[in-house]
Amino acid sequence: MSNQVVALPRSERGMTTAEYALGTIAVVAVLAVVIGVLTNGAFSEHINTLANQIIDWIQSFIKK
Repeated sequence: MSNQVVALPRSERGMTTAEYALGTIAVVAVLAVVIGVLTNGAFSEHINTLANQIIDWIQSFIKK
């Protein structure tokens, strides 16, 4: 019988520190894009137009 040391497989559950850093950078980048789109004047105009159309549509039922 030999006394061999067998390496146990490393658990790969969870993320390592580097993966956390890359994941955090990716989330911040996506949030920056979303904030940029939401604060854009064109997006705001589209939302206002849509809201006004919905209000007009609701009022068309009330006026009948």
